[in-house]
Amino acid sequence: MTVDLTIRIAGENGEGVLTVGDVLAEALARSGLHIYTFKNLPAEIKGGASMVQVRVGDAEVRSPGDALDILMAWNQENYDIHVGEVKPGGVVLYDPGECTVGENGDLRQIPVPLEQITKDVIKVMKSKNVLAFGVLTACLGVPFESGSQMVVESRWGRRKEFLESNINALKQAYEYVSGEGIDLGIRLPIEKRNGKPQLILTGNDALCMGALAAGCRYYAGYPITPASDVMETLAKSMPKVGGVILQTEDEIAAITSVIGASFTGAKAMTATAGPGLSLMVEALGLATMEEIPVVVVDVQRGGPSTGLPTKTEQSDLDLALYGRHGDAPRIVIAPTHTEDCFYTSVQAFNLAEKYQTAVIVLSDQHLSQRAQGIIRPDLSALTVIDRKQPAPDDNRSAHDYNRYEMTEDFISPMSLPGKHALNYVATGLEHDEHAHIDYSPDAHVRMTHKRARKLEAVVREPDMVTRFGDENPEMGLIGWGSSQGPILEAMERVRKKGRRVSALIFKLLSPLPEEEARAFIASTPIVSVVELNASGQFANYLQSRLCVSLRRFNKYTGLPFKAGEIEQYIEGVLNHG
Repeated sequence: MTVDLTIRIAGENGEGVLTVGDVLAEALARSGLHIYTFKNLPAEIKGGASMVQVRVGDAEVRSPGDALDILMAWNQENYDIHVGEVKPGGVVLYDPGECTVGENGDLRQIPVPLEQITKDVIKVMKSKNVLAFGVLTACLGVPFESGSQMVVESRWGRRKEFLESNINALKQAYEYVSGEGIDLGIRLPIEKRNGKPQLILTGNDALCMGALAAGCRYYAGYPITPASDVMETLAKSMPKVGGVILQTEDEIAAITSVIGASFTGAKAMTATAGPGLSLMVEALGLATMEEIPVVVVDVQRGGPSTGLPTKTEQSDLDLALYGRHGDAPRIVIAPTHTEDCFYTSVQAFNLAEKYQTAVIVLSDQHLSQRAQGIIRPDLSALTVIDRKQPAPDDNRSAHDYNRYEMTEDFISPMSLPGKHALNYVATGLEHDEHAHIDYSPDAHVRMTHKRARKLEAVVREPDMVTRFGDENPEMGLIGWGSSQGPILEAMERVRKKGRRVSALIFKLLSPLPEEEARAFIASTPIVSVVELNASGQFANYLQSRLCVSLRRFNKYTGLPFKAGEIEQYIEGVLNHG
């Protein structure tokens, strides 16, 4: 049996709705199935409509899903918001004490009195979400013994004072489903094993793991949604590897602290969202001038200003590319999926160290907080790069040390305080090769040239841009970052219908891999850029650099792309021009 189900649980923020989805996804992933979660929650800490969606399949899942197979609504507000997204013939599980439902096409609407059972039978309100979980697992054909094991092994099992009531809640769920004769005809193959150990991670989790694997030992940051998870995760992990984490008073203090730590030789990072990145612009110029490696993760959210702090967007590209004073070249990269967050994080540190520059990693809210199962990385196979330093037997005096030596690749050995006797003063003022302040036209030309030329080789780094699909397509799609999954799923659907479509996905955004971009655009008569912003920031960037005209498909609702949306767009263009 082929499995591809999209399940949404929706209720009041603070009721434990998100935990139901998290535990369900983790349990199914540990059974060898592929999962992809999607959360949509309000900015308030408590209250407001909140939902979590789990798409589960026995093959790779690349997008959150187009329409719902199962909706579980805990109250009227969430029923009204989400019932329109249930596919024809789909199932709605609703609480009859909280929802009034009417005729709704051919939907199968099944009452499940979650609130009443919790109050009258279980008598522990904290177990309501376990009851909801049990109803779902029972409806999905998961045996009670397996469901019980899932509860014990999850976060619910760690609270021993609630374990008894939680198991009772699960039991009541199965008894209710059985007693009411609810049978959805679904039997998930939960005993399936693929033989490879999986980790169930969010994008932020994977970024943190990659940073630690790359040797990051200093993190400074200021809490901001949706990047706060990065600091919270590293706060637990960094001390275990001898690292240091600092919560600063603001983003300016965070980035300057990171620059200072890197000056001493530490691999250092901070994470923020768009408003925080804008505050870091001046200090990023300092890192460029001093040629100090730093990694900045920008978990993009809907803007401008406070905007949509818990929604997703790809709208900080202009800020990452152009948010600078003077000619301050930097590297900008964007991970494409959860597993790629791990490897992109390693890559970001390698690039920062190798080229002695600032690297901005453009994640986004959806990518950062969705969960997927990934194959456990082989750390022994990772390539980890450290910055170029003077040779151990270098016996020059500090007077003879050229910190900004004009080498063949324009990257100079960097001495570290306490490790090398080759001291120098790192300054934000223009300087010569010795790091001496020098305002002369000649010095500024030389150093500007050096800072730019050393990044020219970045476009030749491996795995920076990838082509998918047909070699001679009728239409080509260009995307970047987390839009890869729904683009590829949509492309494959259209190709199965006999149309020739290809896609070019960019991980490296600056410097731009122009050669690959030009070749792709030349290979197809119709090219459209797909991105989550209103102004078409990447399309504008490509057009300005390549002097070409490109179509655009933009979404800016605060929600990620559905594969079906892109599929319909492709078919519309191919059928109607």
